[in-house]
Amino acid sequence: MIVNGVPELWRLQWKALPKPVCDANALWMAITCPCQGFAYGEAGQLDLVRLKNESEIDRLELTPLFERLFFKGNVATVQRWEPREKDFTNLEAVGFESQVHSRPVVKIMNVADYNHDGQATEFFLQTGVKPCGKVMGIVVGVTKRDPRLHVFGTVLNPNKPLVLQRMEWVALLTAAHPGEILDWPCGDHGSESEVDLDITASNGEIQGIRREYACTEAGIRGKLLSEQPF
Repeated sequence: MIVNGVPELWRLQWKALPKPVCDANALWMAITCPCQGFAYGEAGQLDLVRLKNESEIDRLELTPLFERLFFKGNVATVQRWEPREKDFTNLEAVGFESQVHSRPVVKIMNVADYNHDGQATEFFLQTGVKPCGKVMGIVVGVTKRDPRLHVFGTVLNPNKPLVLQRMEWVALLTAAHPGEILDWPCGDHGSESEVDLDITASNGEIQGIRREYACTEAGIRGKLLSEQPF
């Protein structure tokens, strides 16, 4: 990681030995919607640590940012080994768990410039899942305006973590103004309304508008019900 022209080491650090979650020893669980993006993973108390010249210069506690999904109380859940499509065609394979655990560890910190300030010093972190299998998460890092580790918010709510679907963060990363993004379609899990997000990022500032539309009898978007900046 390069911050202001200086190399740093960023590390996800468990405070204690993590527990397996959505692991290969319970494949029937790992393939369910709540495990989407977390299989095959680990859970526990997690910090993000910055080091410069092998000395710690900053630390951010990540555990409180995660939804409560698998355990009582607050725990952080992070994928460790990536599932493969063929995994689910042979549920009873002998030695399957050890095969999975021999795979390369997934890279979580894929740094990029989500807020379009010209500095790729942040990364997406999955913190939850919505029905069914919609990967939710935040962006964590530093910016030119805030050089300490923090969770990204919006201009309207700078201190509130902005939680979006992964595909919405990707859209923002790809284009500073991707236009309206379909967040929740008509009929999804019985929804009688459609939600669209209009998100922009410029010079390190993220802004958004949430629009909710009524669904017609044909199951398509109808009249605008509400428009709320966030």
